[in-house]
Amino acid sequence: MVNALYFDGHSARQQSVTLHAQPGLIEVHGEGVHRDELLSGVRISSKIGNSPRRIYFADGAHCEVADLDGFEALLSEMGMQPLSLLARMEANWRHALAATMLFVVFAVSSFYWGLPLAASIAANKVPPKLALKIDAQFLKSLDGGMLLRSRLNRNRQRELTSRFESLRGLDGLPPHRLLFRNSPSIGANAFALPGGTIVLTDQLADLAANDEEILAVLAHELGHVAEHHPMRQLLQSSVVGLAMTWYLGDISSLLATTPTLLLETSYSRDFERRADRFAANTLRANGIAPTRLADILEKLEAAHRNAKNGDEQESSGMFRYFSTHPDTSERIRDLRNNAS
Repeated sequence: MVNALYFDGHSARQQSVTLHAQPGLIEVHGEGVHRDELLSGVRISSKIGNSPRRIYFADGAHCEVADLDGFEALLSEMGMQPLSLLARMEANWRHALAATMLFVVFAVSSFYWGLPLAASIAANKVPPKLALKIDAQFLKSLDGGMLLRSRLNRNRQRELTSRFESLRGLDGLPPHRLLFRNSPSIGANAFALPGGTIVLTDQLADLAANDEEILAVLAHELGHVAEHHPMRQLLQSSVVGLAMTWYLGDISSLLATTPTLLLETSYSRDFERRADRFAANTLRANGIAPTRLADILEKLEAAHRNAKNGDEQESSGMFRYFSTHPDTSERIRDLRNNAS
């Protein structure tokens, strides 16, 4: 016999009852309650931790049992397996440890492989108009603050834009455009946005020894655009946004956090290698040595080292390039080794 609480399924009133067992049968007795139910006609909840067990009847009534050990003995008397597979695994520390290990492996695998794969697929499904909204939100949030009006005169901007747009071998790429901004806080940098906008700072234009170095950086950023790297990284940085894009095709939840995510998200080594490879091929197709990209990267690295020992604000700006474009020394070496 086991004590239990009985709920009739029609009201919140609870009533004390006792449970009795017969082979293949469970009996419920209490004041005004007398039920003899076949085990085949009831559903019994699994044992999970110290949570009460429940017996569900076909008419919506149910019993709640707090005496877990007594209920296990009662189930045995009825000829029923007392513990579910989940409960037996939970009771065995080896099974629990194995389950924990499997969960950790699954979580790590999902983070390192599943999430990037899902982001890659989702990035290709984002409509171009929505991607452009992300670019517009980014610029709206930072223009007048971290991004200021470019100091380069109109003729200089048109000259660089014309040379950039005249690069051969760009057929079939997603739509893209080049914008110029002055940004002491960001420093010497160029970065691509999810909608194909590429922003070049005056500081990088000043740092470059010639236009070919600037074009090399722009070609690298164009490589990110070609493979949707900004959108993929943005989605990976916002799992909620990724889920909404994947299931609903809606990226509105990303718009509010876009500027911070885009500035702080760093590209993977593979993304950087692929963008460098794209840039090298594009530069060769236009008669420009791929080592131009290595040259400007070396200048950025040297400026970063000098800034670390100088002005704190300048150091912060220079560092931002390396936080979003890691492994610079390795990239320089690869570009020089594969220049031909």
